[in-house]
Amino acid sequence: MVAPELFVASVTPFTSPSGAVDHAFIIRHLRWLEAQGVDGVVPCGTTGEGQSLSVAERMAIFDTVAQHRGRMRVFAGTGCAALSDTIALTRYAIERGAEAALVLPPFYFKDLSDAGLLGYYRALCDALPSGARLILYHIPPISQIPISPAVIAGLYQSHPHMVYGLKDSGGDPAYLATLTRQFPELRVYVGSAALLAQALRDGAAGGIFALSNAFPREMRAVMTASLTGGDVEAAQRRVTALSQALKPYGNPPAIKALLARLADLPYASSRVPLVDLTPDEAEALWMAVQQVEAQSPAD
Repeated sequence: MVAPELFVASVTPFTSPSGAVDHAFIIRHLRWLEAQGVDGVVPCGTTGEGQSLSVAERMAIFDTVAQHRGRMRVFAGTGCAALSDTIALTRYAIERGAEAALVLPPFYFKDLSDAGLLGYYRALCDALPSGARLILYHIPPISQIPISPAVIAGLYQSHPHMVYGLKDSGGDPAYLATLTRQFPELRVYVGSAALLAQALRDGAAGGIFALSNAFPREMRAVMTASLTGGDVEAAQRRVTALSQALKPYGNPPAIKALLARLADLPYASSRVPLVDLTPDEAEALWMAVQQVEAQSPAD
């Protein structure tokens, strides 16, 4: 059995709710994540507030990550509503050494046909170097644009060597099981921490998680138990409990509030329209996390 891959959907720190990106924080966070043994990072996705960043800001983040990635791999979040912006960001990320680009569907126009979405991805592939690789981003709770098996099949027909994988943040185990059965060559990365154990049983290649920003060792414990025949359910219960503890406070503000305590990082803001936690909320979240840890201590 191939070892599952643990990626971090990395946060983007801001100096204030309407301020600039804090690149010094990114560098310190990368060093901490590398020390925790994660396989790679995914900047500028949903947790990274990619859609609140300009094209220039995303390019600058890709530069910082490329320069300070260490041994970690990089999947860059490049999806935009405008095809031209997605092309520019994807080309830039690949040129800067990203292994693949995570590309969500164009999200403004809803009820897209499979033909329309496939046309978008094919046009993107046509505009990229032949060595570029895409990870399709299925996140219908946010984008409201699902990526159907028909779209994946169509892209395999036209650009088979450019389809690297798919991130499934839909929260539907049946969808993931369908993909691993219908496309055994497709690397499927689960995005829901609560579904990690089930996804691994169904053949997922690993996961890309917001929770890994602050709890990479807990996420890795599920993967290790799955690989070695350990107590997968106990490790999964702990991860699920942590996910539930954060849920009332929202992602990524909750993650940023925890990083100051868990990773010795400075306070980092989210960008409006997201709202940072109040001091009372941050304290309540910390207490909830401590309670989870007390009930399910580390091995």
